[in-house]
Amino acid sequence: MEIGARIKELRIQNGLTQAQLAKTLGVTSAAVGNYEQGISFPKETVLRKLFGALNCTPNELLSEEKYSAEDYEHLRLYSMLTAEGKRAVDECTERELAQASEMSDIKIAARRGGSEIALRKRTDKSIFDAEDYKR
Repeated sequence: MEIGARIKELRIQNGLTQAQLAKTLGVTSAAVGNYEQGISFPKETVLRKLFGALNCTPNELLSEEKYSAEDYEHLRLYSMLTAEGKRAVDECTERELAQASEMSDIKIAARRGGSEIALRKRTDKSIFDAEDYKR
């Protein structure tokens, strides 16, 4: 995601208008609009103010990868756990990832339009062992 789109997304998440953000940054509303549209890039001094105004880290704003504030909060909480707590979370994560990897995608082509539709196929057959299916 481009920085302009991230600025806009974070501005909206923080409930700010372009004018409010502009006032906090000491720039015009048009300048904020230009940042959001990718017409111009904030100067270093403005960029530093953006982190505080948008309540974000430099990585959240500038990184190519998009992590939400919730993702960062999970990481912050994880870092506060004891070694035993981290092991428990890691085990749970591994279990969930293993379960997710057991799911496979089946791609079919739509008859009209030609676009693909991805369906999830369950690899475990437990759903068919239910009494309703045995009759």
